[in-house]
Amino acid sequence: MAKTCVLCLSPIDTDEADVLAMGGFGTPRYVCECCSHDIDIATRGRDYDEIVAAMDRISEKLAENAADDTVTQDTATLLLVNAAKRAKEIREGTYDFALDEVEAASEFDEIPEELRETEEDRELDRAEEEAADRLDKILNWVWAAVLVGTVGFMVWWLFF
Repeated sequence: MAKTCVLCLSPIDTDEADVLAMGGFGTPRYVCECCSHDIDIATRGRDYDEIVAAMDRISEKLAENAADDTVTQDTATLLLVNAAKRAKEIREGTYDFALDEVEAASEFDEIPEELRETEEDRELDRAEEEAADRLDKILNWVWAAVLVGTVGFMVWWLFF
């Protein structure tokens, strides 16, 4: 299944496409590199005119192509509203760019300590795997015995 951008409907060739939002049943809404660049400018840009131009491009694409996708509309609308507030503050000179650095620092690439797998978890997984292997062997022998019994019964039935 080919990926298409939810904003401009252009085909996406890369496997590492950015995701705008996740829809129902975990369906990702992909964006192409061009639209992703516009979103980055709108949300992280420092020049008011560039931000407004990027917002215009996003809203045009949204109006033309995503009329029936409410997930995309809601996500892009929220993004544009926040970008507009940020652009207004930049134009007025009241925006604190340190907030962008704090926001970038708060995004984590690592798994938090409380979600990491511990030695106890690995030991529990190993014990469960050993128990499953033993049960598998027992069931294999039981099924083999049932098969041999069935074949023996069929042979006995045919000859006696």
